[in-house]
Amino acid sequence: MDTSSPAAFVNGALLRRYIGQKVRAVVQVIRSDIGSVTGKSTDDQQIVVKGSPPPSLTTYLEVIGIAESENTIRADVWTNFGDNFDAGNYNELCRREEVMNELKVEVESNSSSQESLPKPQAMYRCKKCRRIVAIEENIVPHEPGKGEECFAWKKRSGNYAERVQCSSIFVEPMKWMQNIHDGTVEEKLLCLGCNARLGYFNWAGMQCSCGAWVNPAFQLHKSRLDECKSEPNPNQGTV
Repeated sequence: MDTSSPAAFVNGALLRRYIGQKVRAVVQVIRSDIGSVTGKSTDDQQIVVKGSPPPSLTTYLEVIGIAESENTIRADVWTNFGDNFDAGNYNELCRREEVMNELKVEVESNSSSQESLPKPQAMYRCKKCRRIVAIEENIVPHEPGKGEECFAWKKRSGNYAERVQCSSIFVEPMKWMQNIHDGTVEEKLLCLGCNARLGYFNWAGMQCSCGAWVNPAFQLHKSRLDECKSEPNPNQGTV
């Protein structure tokens, strides 16, 4: 069993692909028994989670553990996610990670050839240590909000006419974000290279400076990053 690698984000359909590996899933609790919880995955499939659930459970629960079968997880970490959760967004995260894994396998299988992927048009580095933390393909776009009128009155300055620009980028969860695999709902995002604070994540979502609500949110502050542009090489990927 592979317990050392980061947990893969799964729903019911993807669970069968990771038997014997570490996974994380969000389930809607149907029944709680001694030593197990029966619930629905975010794509409405029944999952049985074995282990020691906390004494009080919310409607939605995130579990991290080993996939024992196509519908069973042996969980080590249990985290209450509240009574409201956007299952559609979580399924989209699962789909994105699966696509990234498939691309990784494809790239590794061709590593002995002379072919290479085109360089991304934009990459984002930690301003302090210059470590690459995201590329253009990792960005999760959102529709700009309506500015200050979207915020609670305590957070408003009164200048509603000015359209506020996004001071952060929102990305998909990535392996360097070590603390997202610890079962916490929200926490700081720290650079893996120099431990500088780059942003914040919250599975329940957070508000961008433009007023838009992003859920779930993995936020990187532009002030902590250097954006590097590169032009794709038209000769790359050719034999």
